[in-house]
Amino acid sequence: MLLWLGVLGLVILFIPLYLTSKTLVEEVARLESEVFSRQTAVAAAPEAGPLVVTLTAVHNQTLQIDTILPTLVSENVDWPGALSAVNQANDDQIQITTLEQSGSQLLIRGRAASEDAVNSYTRLLEGSGQFAAVEVQSIVPVVGLFQTPTPTAPPPPATPTTAVTPTPLPTATLIPATPKPTATATPKLTDDYEWDDAHANPIFVGAPPQAHNFYPDFDVDCVIFLAKAGRTYEVSTDFLAPGVDTFLTVTFGDVSLTNDDAQLGTLGSRVTLQAPPDKDIEVSVQVGNRGVYGPDKWYDLQVVEIVPITPTPTITPTNAPPTITPSPTPNLRDSHEPNDVDPNPIAIGEAQIHNFYPSGDVDKIGLLVKNGRFYQIVTSQLAVGVDTAVTVNFNGQSWQNDDYDLPGSGNLASAVCFPAQADGTAVATISNVGQQFGGNKTYVVSAQEVPFLTVPPQAINFGTATQGGSNPPAQTVQIDGTEPLAWQFSTETPWLIAAAITGTTPSTLSLTANIAGLAPGVHEGEFTLGWADFCRQTVPVSVTIDPVTSSLPGGNGRYFPAAKFALLQDQTIEFVILVTLQPVSVTP
Repeated sequence: MLLWLGVLGLVILFIPLYLTSKTLVEEVARLESEVFSRQTAVAAAPEAGPLVVTLTAVHNQTLQIDTILPTLVSENVDWPGALSAVNQANDDQIQITTLEQSGSQLLIRGRAASEDAVNSYTRLLEGSGQFAAVEVQSIVPVVGLFQTPTPTAPPPPATPTTAVTPTPLPTATLIPATPKPTATATPKLTDDYEWDDAHANPIFVGAPPQAHNFYPDFDVDCVIFLAKAGRTYEVSTDFLAPGVDTFLTVTFGDVSLTNDDAQLGTLGSRVTLQAPPDKDIEVSVQVGNRGVYGPDKWYDLQVVEIVPITPTPTITPTNAPPTITPSPTPNLRDSHEPNDVDPNPIAIGEAQIHNFYPSGDVDKIGLLVKNGRFYQIVTSQLAVGVDTAVTVNFNGQSWQNDDYDLPGSGNLASAVCFPAQADGTAVATISNVGQQFGGNKTYVVSAQEVPFLTVPPQAINFGTATQGGSNPPAQTVQIDGTEPLAWQFSTETPWLIAAAITGTTPSTLSLTANIAGLAPGVHEGEFTLGWADFCRQTVPVSVTIDPVTSSLPGGNGRYFPAAKFALLQDQTIEFVILVTLQPVSVTP
């Protein structure tokens, strides 16, 4: 009974399954018939053919792009630009025969009419900016004259036999260009008359005052004007910003006049002068600052003509005998002479006016110093013809300086910073390098105590790098001071880059050696850190560049440096040039 019940159950289950299967088969047959009829209708439509062809072509191009895109992204090479640079050779002088690539290097083989043609072609490759390095591998003379390729006439245009129906292209959607950011102009912090430290600008007599400022540090302002014969003029500074203390030097002919403060209670300056009675003369005015510098340190400068006050003459009785007063002999030496041998004392914070007179005069000053402290002796307000040099001797050590400013600045003043390692008197000897002497060859010397800056190590070596390769690791310098003080970085070494040019101690400074364009060998330079107005400390730097070693296979399996031959200018040569491709940024 159980078996019969099982058979009955299977029969009952089979019947609905059979009916369902039969229904599905009939439905599939109906759908296939409907799809076939619709495909036939679509294929018969007149626009289906071109659309299918276009779609197939676009699909194939997409597959090709997807295939080569990883290679382009990984190489990051501007091939159109690189090949355009290679093809800029003069066909009358250069023939490119083969190009071989290996990694980031490209080997150029060819023939040339002369060695000069190869050199010119090499310079073109270097100047294109497409290559990180260009190196001539070999130059070899060959037999035969250099042949210029004869241009082949283009074939005549083919006459079409059947009309070609153009394939419609998809409509491109224009994407508006992203506007470029507007550059922000750097504000001008100097006055409108800069740069006038060495080149004087004209100022007009009786015109409204000129507004100047003392910026950047150690700025001086120079103007000129024409003084008429026998007339009297007044040059003055006024409306000084807080912190400004002007010093005027007026020069015409052999006469030099100076003034610091026009009167008690003011820091403005004033000089009155009279032109020679027989001729007009050009007057030069130099305005220096004994105060602080900055873009906000303004003052007004003006030149006016004045009528001199004529003193009332003293009436002498007719019958009185004339009184003869002997003229005193003027003492043209400064008030601190004699100090050629025995130094004249100077105090911290004091400024003294000296001159170089008589001929061969030198000035010596003595500064009382204390152990563990640092001092600075500075000359300023140099008259025309004065070029100071300062040498400081103390405790068996010597420090000296001729010009603390950069060449071409026109500033011939000197400054010496030195440490005191014991109590005693430091002696500064000041001489005139220009060897001009006279009562008007004046200058100002001052002394002050200053903080000190330390820069370990005393020299920086970036190590070794490969020509055309990556920069060597950056070096970090620790800058400390006896107290928090501001420092300024400067260098004339073109391959040295600093992460900052100003800072406050204690701080670190990151330095990078940019080796792009450096030839193989040892390159030396230096940088300078300045502080406390005139103190400087110079640190030497160096980097070694190794030549590029090529791994490309040559005709004989090896590469050799460029051989030097005594070639005739009209002798045909074969050359091999190795260039390192310049990587560029590629966005997949």
